[in-house]
Amino acid sequence: MPKQRRKRAKQVCSCTFLSQNLLHVTQASGNPVKDWLPLRDTYLDEMMRLDGLGDHTDLPMCLGCSGKEGGASSVGEFRCESCTGGVLMCADCTVSAHATHPFHRIQKWNGHFFERVALQQLGLRVQLGHDGLPCPSPHERRAPLVVIDVSGIHEVNVNYCECGHVTAQRLTQLLRASWWPATVTRPSTVTTFATLKLFHALSLQGKMNAYDFYSGLVRITDGIGVRKSKYRYKEFIRSMRCFRNARAAKRAGRAHDPAGIQGTDQGGFVVECPLCPRPGRNMPEGWEDAPADEAWKHALFLAMDANFKLKLKNRGLADVELAPGMGYFVNSNLYNEFMKDYIDEPEPKHCESNHSAVSDANKPTAKRFAINGVGAVICSRHCFYRKHSVCDLQKGEKYSSMDYILLSTIAMTAKGIKKCYISYDIACSFHKNFTRRMAKHPLSRQIDISEMLLRWLIPKFHLLAHGAACQGPFSHNNTKGVGRAHGEGIEGGWAELNGAALSTREMAKGARQENLDDVLGAINWRKLINIGPAHKKSIKAAVYWRAKQKASFEEADEKISAELRQEWEDMVNAYEEDRTRPNPYEEPETSKLCPTSMADVRIELAGEEAEQAALGHISPHETTASVFLSTGMDLQDQQRLLVMRAAGLDGTPASKATLKERQNVLRHRITAWRAIQQIYMPGTANLLTSATDSPGDAAPDPSKITLLLPSELSHPLRASVCVPGLAEKETRLRRAQAEDSLHQVRRFLRVSLGLRHYKRVHVDGPGQKANTRARGMIDRLEDKKKRYIARYRASHSALCALEPDGDWTSTLHQLKDDDIRAPRLVGELGQGTHTVSWIWKSLKQDARDFPREDQPTDQDVLESVRVDWATSRARYLRWDEEVQHLLMEMQRCILDFEYSARTWDSQMENRSDAPDSIKSGLRAYAARQAAQYRALSGSFVNMWRPVLRALNLPELWPSTAYPPTAVTAEDRRATAPTHLTSPTSDSDESLSADDRSSLGGDESGVESVAGW
Repeated sequence: MPKQRRKRAKQVCSCTFLSQNLLHVTQASGNPVKDWLPLRDTYLDEMMRLDGLGDHTDLPMCLGCSGKEGGASSVGEFRCESCTGGVLMCADCTVSAHATHPFHRIQKWNGHFFERVALQQLGLRVQLGHDGLPCPSPHERRAPLVVIDVSGIHEVNVNYCECGHVTAQRLTQLLRASWWPATVTRPSTVTTFATLKLFHALSLQGKMNAYDFYSGLVRITDGIGVRKSKYRYKEFIRSMRCFRNARAAKRAGRAHDPAGIQGTDQGGFVVECPLCPRPGRNMPEGWEDAPADEAWKHALFLAMDANFKLKLKNRGLADVELAPGMGYFVNSNLYNEFMKDYIDEPEPKHCESNHSAVSDANKPTAKRFAINGVGAVICSRHCFYRKHSVCDLQKGEKYSSMDYILLSTIAMTAKGIKKCYISYDIACSFHKNFTRRMAKHPLSRQIDISEMLLRWLIPKFHLLAHGAACQGPFSHNNTKGVGRAHGEGIEGGWAELNGAALSTREMAKGARQENLDDVLGAINWRKLINIGPAHKKSIKAAVYWRAKQKASFEEADEKISAELRQEWEDMVNAYEEDRTRPNPYEEPETSKLCPTSMADVRIELAGEEAEQAALGHISPHETTASVFLSTGMDLQDQQRLLVMRAAGLDGTPASKATLKERQNVLRHRITAWRAIQQIYMPGTANLLTSATDSPGDAAPDPSKITLLLPSELSHPLRASVCVPGLAEKETRLRRAQAEDSLHQVRRFLRVSLGLRHYKRVHVDGPGQKANTRARGMIDRLEDKKKRYIARYRASHSALCALEPDGDWTSTLHQLKDDDIRAPRLVGELGQGTHTVSWIWKSLKQDARDFPREDQPTDQDVLESVRVDWATSRARYLRWDEEVQHLLMEMQRCILDFEYSARTWDSQMENRSDAPDSIKSGLRAYAARQAAQYRALSGSFVNMWRPVLRALNLPELWPSTAYPPTAVTAEDRRATAPTHLTSPTSDSDESLSADDRSSLGGDESGVESVAGW
C-alpha cells in the first residue's frame, strides 16, 4: 500500500474509533447534551485542527495536479471552506474545480495560518450564456460584478456571450445564470436566486427585515471589517421587491397567460380558501336547489376587524405600485377615490359596550403616521384572508372603510351565495345603517338583500363586553347554522401579521402593501396545506361532542311533555327568524328561597306522630322521635359550621373568645340532647361510657363529639340500641335533608352566577371600594354554599348506611367537586363543550332553586326549565351542524383541488407563440402544479377516509376520482373510537414524510410556509 494511502487509512481508522466511542457514549444516556459534556474537549480539538494543516507537517503536493498525466505537481496551498474535506490544491486546480462554483470561500496558507482569498484574485472568470461552457466569442466585463449570495458578498469577473448562439441581451444571460440584476440597464449588482429565496422564507416565517439579513451577509463576508465590501443594500431590497412580485405572478399562472402580468385580474395573486363555497368551482351539483332551512350548509362565514399596529410612517417617499389590487389589498387608487368623496356621518352607539372601535371610529391618527392601521375580512370558519379584503385606515376604524372591504370581497367572491354570516366585534352598531351606507357604493359592490340573507354576529369573546341587549340577538351559540364557529380567528391572524409591523412601517406605501400581501399569502398557504390534519382532528372532536350533547339533551327532553316541547320549539324557531321576539334563552329573574322540603317532612312526621298518639301510642318523651332526630341532625350541622369557622379564624383574641363561647354553647346543647337520646336509643349508654366524648372528659371539643345517631351505627347494633322505627324516620329525614341541601346548592350556584355577571358588567373598573364589596358578597355566598355541600355529603353518607339499596340512589348521587357547576355558562365561551351536571338532572327543578322577594310560581320554574332545555338543545344542534359543515368542507376541498389541477392542465399549451425553451418550462411547471394539487387531495382523502369510516360518516367527494377501498383490519384498529370516546391528539396530525416528499421542492405553489 502506498504511503499516502496508508496514511489516509490510518486517519479513517482513527475517525471510525472516535465515532464508535461517540456512539457508545450516546447510547449510555438518554440526554444527548449530558453525553456531550465529557467529549466537548474532543469537539473543540477537532475544530482547532481545521485551522491548521491537519496531519501535514508541511504543504503537500497538489492532489489535482497529481492526477494529470505527464503534468508536474505544484504545491497545494489553497483549500475551499465550502467543499467537503478541505483538500489542498494549487491555484490553477482550485480555479478549474470552481468554474461553476464562483461563490465558494477559498483560503490560502501564508506560512502561519489560512487567510481568505477570492476566486477572482486567483483568475476565475465566469462565462455566461453557455451554462459554464466556453464561448467562442466572449466579452469580458471590465469591472467585477458584485454578487450577493448566501455565502457573502462577492466580486466576480464575468464574460458575456456575443457569439450569437444564445440571446445577446446581457440581462437575460444573468437571469439564466440564476442571478437577479438590480437594474435593467448596465447592471453592476446581482443577487442569486438562492439568496432571494432564503430571505423570502425568513421574512415570511421569522419576519426578518432586509437590513438585518443584509448586515448578516456583510458579517459573513468580513467579520472584522478590514476589507470593506461594496454597499449594495438598496440594490438588494429593490431586487427582493421585484422578485416577490415575479414569484407571486409565477404561482398565479401569469406566465402561462398570453396577457402576462399586466392582464392579471383584481385579486389574481390571492391564495383562496378551498373550504369556503365558491360557485362554479367547488360546489356539489344541485346545491342551488337545497331547501331554505338547509341554506346554512352552503353559507359564507366572514369575520372583520381592524388592526392599529400595522401603521405607516409619513416619510413622503415616492413609490410605484407593482401589483395594484392584485392581492389582498384593495386597489389603492379606487379606494382613495371613494374615500375622498365619502361624507362621514357620526355613528351613534347602540349598545352598552365600551369598544374603542365605536367611540374612536373617526379619531384622527398621529401626524407622523400616514396610515393608522389596516382593516381586513377573513372567512371566520377557516381564517383565510380573502380576495380584496384588506385596506389602509387613514383615521380610526371608520365605517366607510370597513364597508368598502366587506362589500368588495362579497361582490368579488360570493356571487350566488344565498346566506352570509358576518362576525364583527361592533356588529350591533355597524349593522344598523348598513343598507343605507351601501347605497352610496357603486352597483357592482352592492348586495341584493333579497338574494343574500345577512346575519350579523359578535365574536364569542367580545360578546361578553356587550350589554344585555346584545347577548341574545348576536350570539353564535344560539344562531341556527353557525355550527361551532366563534368569529375570533381574525385575532390570531393579527398576532402573526404584527411580526411584520416594525419593518413595514418604514417602507414606501406600495412596497408595504406588497410585503403585507406576501405575508398574508404565506399565512393562507400554511393553512391550506394543514387542512387535512386539522379536519381529521376536528371531525373526531365534533362527533364526540355531538354524541355527548345529544345524550345530555335527550335526558332533559324526555321529561318534557309533547305539548310543552312543541310550544318551546315554536318559540325557538320564531326567535331565530326574528330576534325581536321573546328570547327563549333568557334566564328568568328570581331571587328568594321558599319553604324547604326538610320542613315539609318534619311537618309530615309530626302529623303521623300525632295520629299515633290519638290511637293510644304515647311517645316515651314529650320530645317526639322526629324532633329528637331533627335536633341531632341540626347539632351535626352546627358541628360542621364550627369546624369551618375554626379553619377561618384570623388569630385575634376577640375571634378566639367568640369561638370559645360558641363551643361552650354547642357543648351544653349536646349534653341536653344526650338525655333524650337515652330514651330513644337506650343501648347507647354503654357506648358513651367507653367513648372519648364521655361526660367524664374535662372539656372535649364539641365539634369532634360523635352523636351516635342510627346512621352512625352498624346494622346489628342499630337494631339492638334503637327503638323500633327510629332508623326509618331518620332515613326519611336524611332523604329530605339531602334533597333540600341539593336545592340549596343549586340556588347558590344561580345566585353566585348572577352576582359574578353583575360584578363583571357593572362593578369591575377603577373603583376599589365597589369591587371589594362585590367580592365580599360573593365570598359570603361561597361560604354558605360550602355549608350546604357538606350537609348534602353527610346526608348521602347517612343514607348509604341506613338504606344502601333504596330508591333514592337513582336521584341522589355522590357529590364530587366537578359536579358543582352552574346549569349554563354566562356568555359565549365554553358553551359547546359545557355539559350539565347531574345535580340539575336528578331532581325536578322547583321554587327552592330560585331566590325571590315574592313567592316563586310554577311559571317561574317552568321558564327556567325552558332555558335549560333550549340551551341544551342549542348545544347539541350546534355540534350536529359542525359535523355537517366539516363534511361539506371536506367535499369542497377535494373538489377545489381537482379544479385547480384541471386548470393547470389546461394551461400547458396556452402560449403557442413562446420559444421552445420557454414552452418546455411552462409545460413542466403546469404539470408539476397539477400533480401536486392532486397529491394534496389524495393525501387528504387517505387521511380522512379511515376516520369517516370508523365514525360511520359518508364520503362526499367524487367516488370516480377516489374510488372507495375495502376497510382493512388495520384501518379499524387505527381509528376505532366509539362515539363517546374522548378525542385525543394524533401522532400523525401533519402530513407524513412520504406525503410531503411527493409535493415537490420549494419552487412549487404547493410548498411549506418557509418556501412560500
